[in-house]
Amino acid sequence: MTARIVEVDFLDPRAVALRSRMAEEMAELYGEARHGTGAEGIDPDSVLACLLVLDGDDPVGTVSLRRLRDLVEIKRMYLMPSTRGTGLAARLLAEIEARAGAVTDRVVLHTGERQRAAIALYARSGYEPIEVYPPYDRVPESVCFAKHLDGTDSV
Repeated sequence: MTARIVEVDFLDPRAVALRSRMAEEMAELYGEARHGTGAEGIDPDSVLACLLVLDGDDPVGTVSLRRLRDLVEIKRMYLMPSTRGTGLAARLLAEIEARAGAVTDRVVLHTGERQRAAIALYARSGYEPIEVYPPYDRVPESVCFAKHLDGTDSV
């Protein structure tokens, strides 16, 4: 696979379609009730960057970066199952971190406790667990992480 990562609008239909696929996977993993918390809504005006991974012309991954109050948060990182285990996730994460580094020295993210591969990726990439922050404090399976982009260890 020769994947390239491009920046697109958050509402680009290819990114929207991938986020829909992600929502379907999360509904299977956690059940439909998880999506009733209101914790996952993203205001497009809060989005600082949206990246799309293309394999040729086929969209195979996406991730976004947004402002959430005083935080800069990585959101909706998703790769098609066929691309998982190829190193593409680490590459995509590094690309969105580079965008984050232009506006902050600390980035946060939220995932769920059942997403073991994602948690392992974040740990390998230097993320440290932090207290669950709003609005995810209403989601029982929440796990949150932070990373200092300037290389310091304290989160």
